[in-house]
Amino acid sequence: MHDSKTPASKPAPTVRRREFLQGSLAAGLFAGLPKGWTGGSYASDEPEQKEVRIGIVAVQSCASLVIAHEKGFFEKHGLTSTISKEASWAAARDKLVSGENHGTHMKYAQPIGSSIGVLGAQKTAMIAPFTLSRNGSVFMVAKQLEGKLTTDPRTWKTVADEMRAKGEPFTLALPLPFGWHGLMYRHFLANGGVNADKELKVITLPPAQMVQNIRVGTMQACAMVEPWGARGVAEKVTVITMYGHELWVDHPVKTFGVMETFANENPKTVKAMLRALHEAATWCDDFANREELAKLLSTPSYMNAPVPTILEPLLGNFDWGDGRKLTDRTHAIAYNRDNYPQAREIKWIVSQLRRWGMFEGEPNYDEIAKKVARADLYEEAMKELGVTPHPRNDGPIKLWDGTVFEHSKAAEFAKSFPIHNLKG
Repeated sequence: MHDSKTPASKPAPTVRRREFLQGSLAAGLFAGLPKGWTGGSYASDEPEQKEVRIGIVAVQSCASLVIAHEKGFFEKHGLTSTISKEASWAAARDKLVSGENHGTHMKYAQPIGSSIGVLGAQKTAMIAPFTLSRNGSVFMVAKQLEGKLTTDPRTWKTVADEMRAKGEPFTLALPLPFGWHGLMYRHFLANGGVNADKELKVITLPPAQMVQNIRVGTMQACAMVEPWGARGVAEKVTVITMYGHELWVDHPVKTFGVMETFANENPKTVKAMLRALHEAATWCDDFANREELAKLLSTPSYMNAPVPTILEPLLGNFDWGDGRKLTDRTHAIAYNRDNYPQAREIKWIVSQLRRWGMFEGEPNYDEIAKKVARADLYEEAMKELGVTPHPRNDGPIKLWDGTVFEHSKAAEFAKSFPIHNLKG
């Protein structure tokens, strides 16, 4: 295994072949051909920038990036990779913006939020041309609230009202204020008559700190991704009220973020990264590899967590912590089920950012989706790799509560709910 701070060292025969053909032998072999023909034929697909630094956050959705580095897939496609472990999603974003990292593991909503200036931030154009993971989300509550906070959102209002009457805030922790988990939590709670932003104390915490804060009683509920759900249950600190796939089957969780300016200046580099990520994701989604994957992720360079805690969710072993257990691989975290940057999912995120007042005014949903997704880069990269890309899906998104989102009606959808914080 390679140190996460150093480039992978697996041989790269493709790169060597190119170097060889560009050398003196190539000059002799192709001496009679028009000037520039040799380079055009063999070097035209080479990345503009060969050394790339990739950011990750220590959760299971980083797997494809780790494997692309560890198994030499980045190197196979002409890239020398360095993995940079970041302390938070904000740090991952900031290092991308500064140019220190060239691509990064991100919450699915981050490039969208940055591109539209969510929560008053300056607009910063990012793209998200590859969905890194689906499923693997957990919505957890303190063990002592087992049976009091249930899948019926009205029970959450009851508990919140009781705590407020005693002068105690109901505290809900999110890894990102405007991420998928936060938007879904708000939608869930609104079904029970709760406007989370007005009636609860909503805070931001890194996932690794959430279980400990519930343990000491400073908060009642949280949302994040594995392995922290499995860890909270194993330590008998939390119970899982809902897994993410119970709310939205195959929901998008993480994406691969790149600055728009970097992609415009280095499209071959970006496509090389996407080709490597596809091959890594394919490796990750082979269940025969998941024990090895868990061992790689468990190391201090990456997640620094016990192998069983990582492996159980990877194998589709679900444990709610309340006596219910189930093995279901179809709903385990998936890395290669649908990597296409789906416009409908970007528009759902934008509609909910609009609903909850995280930016002002009516957005251009189609333009945002097109600019952020950059599906052209994904499709071109898959064509270069010789694989069939995952298809664009324009079908409706159906949630557990019967809500149906049609992306062509995103503007109407955002304004259709009785509980909202709409601005402008």
